[in-house]
Amino acid sequence: MKKIAVSLVLLMLAVSSACAEETRPPPMSRFSAGAYLSYWNAKDLDDLDLSGAVGGGILGQFRFHKLLGAELRLGGYVAGDDGDYYVEGDGWYETETSIGVLPLEIDLVGFLPVDERFCLYGGPGVGYYLFDGEIRESNGPWDYNYDLDLDNNGGFYALLGARFSPARNIGFFLEGKYTWVETSIQADGYFYDADVDLDFDGLAVNAGMILTF
Repeated sequence: MKKIAVSLVLLMLAVSSACAEETRPPPMSRFSAGAYLSYWNAKDLDDLDLSGAVGGGILGQFRFHKLLGAELRLGGYVAGDDGDYYVEGDGWYETETSIGVLPLEIDLVGFLPVDERFCLYGGPGVGYYLFDGEIRESNGPWDYNYDLDLDNNGGFYALLGARFSPARNIGFFLEGKYTWVETSIQADGYFYDADVDLDFDGLAVNAGMILTF
């Protein structure tokens, strides 16, 4: 009887261990991908009579450790404005100004878990920023586009955010990202009579979702 009882106990332990293995969730991947919407309040956009730039981006994240990871980011922003002005003898002119920025960025991120579903994160990053812009004017049948020759340039940024994960493989995040980068507009005889440096330093607020595979 003792042998039978011992055998039954061992069998039950084996079955419970197998069930535990089957119900245990698989390990999470180290790779995540996400997308976000963004508003970038760049400093010298006011000098162009433009408000902040709106846009968004995508990111890929690789976790070296549960507390440390690296990200690649690709974004796109557009700032624009339009207005009318009157010239004596010529009438009313309609003008539209637009500036576009394409950031290519990489950063190092540290994570601070608060509980199982919520964490804080942040870190430094560097990027290369592609700029483009134009001014469009029209007066009756007359229509002309002035290309703004903006210099592309490197920059860097600091990131601080919070993430909430209602499930293991999905998270929603809100982050602030302060970027330091400059560009310049080359003289074209119309918009400026000399080369002008533009300071695009400013805070961007991003809100998005990230998936872990």
